[in-house]
Amino acid sequence: MLENEEIIDLFKKSLSVTVKSIGKSKDLEINFVDENSSIDGKKINLTIPSISSLKKNLNYIRGEADTMALEFRLHNSKMHKNYLSSSDIANKIFNVIEKSRIEAKGSVIFKGIKSNIFKKHNADIDKNDQKKEEDEVIVSAFKYVSYSELTNQILDGKYSSYKKLIKQKLGNKYKNFFDNLRKNINDQEKFANQIQSILDNLGFFEKTNSN
Repeated sequence: MLENEEIIDLFKKSLSVTVKSIGKSKDLEINFVDENSSIDGKKINLTIPSISSLKKNLNYIRGEADTMALEFRLHNSKMHKNYLSSSDIANKIFNVIEKSRIEAKGSVIFKGIKSNIFKKHNADIDKNDQKKEEDEVIVSAFKYVSYSELTNQILDGKYSSYKKLIKQKLGNKYKNFFDNLRKNINDQEKFANQIQSILDNLGFFEKTNSN
């Protein structure tokens, strides 16, 4: 019978192979760290799993790794930076909607990933919402509603209240906004222009230069 450390090591090796395959890069370096997961150039840092987390949150761990691998494969960070502004909330909204694009596109390419990410979002959606400031609630609402609209999946928990909030913000532009995002899901630049336009209309976006 395998010891706990052996089980964790086998899982780490298996996850590393999967992430490299999804990320479509042999040069991709996978590290396991004590901190939160992150991407740094060609490095993906994943939080070290424990035996208890593997038993309770296996799909969550896979979903987090899947999202990061998809970001490495489907996201142009240089292009993304061209659309950021001096407004912190606008940038946060922009980031979560772009991540929804990545997850939605990746979910079409990899059917197993679709299930992992969906389960991760369902596990996260109700966490610590009562402690968030109003701006942070808006960011969460854009995150989960954009994911749901782009993948055609209905989340649990507070999703319905998040959707109501975004409908209040966008008004009669709600349907058109998400229709346009769906049409441009395979074109990051056009997709970014759609987000920029709606954030500008909502008064969130503050341009930092003439571009």
